[in-house]
Amino acid sequence: MLQVRLRGLALDQSNSPVVILEVEKTNKGFGIWIGPFEAEALALAVSGKDFPRPLTYDLFLNTVLQLGGTFKKAVIGQVKDNIYYASLHLQDRNGQLYVIDARPSDCLVLAVKKGFPIFVEDAVFMESSIDLSSLQADALHQGQEEDNDSFKKFVENLDIEELKKHFRRDQDNETS
Repeated sequence: MLQVRLRGLALDQSNSPVVILEVEKTNKGFGIWIGPFEAEALALAVSGKDFPRPLTYDLFLNTVLQLGGTFKKAVIGQVKDNIYYASLHLQDRNGQLYVIDARPSDCLVLAVKKGFPIFVEDAVFMESSIDLSSLQADALHQGQEEDNDSFKKFVENLDIEELKKHFRRDQDNETS
């Protein structure tokens, strides 16, 4: 397994949100298309904004914590028909581990809010990874500690058509 981090969030030309994940200490990564509500929740989590009342993700986090649970990690473990599958790894107060089927987008929001690591299985990475170094490096979000302006700049400047070309090129190379 490889640890990944959120490198950015963008909209493609059809206004579908894409999360860019990068393997730690490399320029390799991959994109996962997510729903608009999940993208909004992720953008809010990255910005650190809180609401006066708990949102659904906050309700889940608060419930797990009130029951004495801890979040250990999220794992993106499979891709099938361009759909990514993930699992959330929790531990209860007695040390019992639980693996819960989850959408990657939900895992990402929770991981950003709680700071637990995200991993991708090697096979998924090998199938999906692209070289991110040719993307607009100065516009890429370099971590959750940066301010909201940097994240907005990333979203505004990511060339999604270039990203799609990379995906197509890598897929063509794998089938050749």
